[in-house]
Amino acid sequence: MGAIAERDGRKRGYPMKAGANLAANVPAVLDSGYLTDVSDGSGSATSAGVTTFEADNSAGANGDVIAEVVSGEHKFANNGDITVANAGATAYFVDDSTVSSDSATSSRNAAGTITQVDGDGVWVALGV
Repeated sequence: MGAIAERDGRKRGYPMKAGANLAANVPAVLDSGYLTDVSDGSGSATSAGVTTFEADNSAGANGDVIAEVVSGEHKFANNGDITVANAGATAYFVDDSTVSSDSATSSRNAAGTITQVDGDGVWVALGV
């Protein structure tokens, strides 16, 4: 038996973690397979992408709501420690709009690979 299906796109839908509430256009991570905000997961969550719409599972159980994210390169504010020499290295979420080259002793979730550093921010490839 061959492949079941094919897709060529950057949008993905993931089940949300219980209690999670995500605004539109914010990065999100997968913690044990459930989508949640970048401060959740204690440094072990996987970058999923940036939300396309607001999604609220604050009153639900794990998986009650599916949220959509877009993977690919997204620009974030620089915490001040990322330089052009960091291209190809891992960026870590400080918050939902800022990235750093420092994992803060593995307490920050990885955002993805730094692809470019501009004067006004850092391009990071997000998503699984």
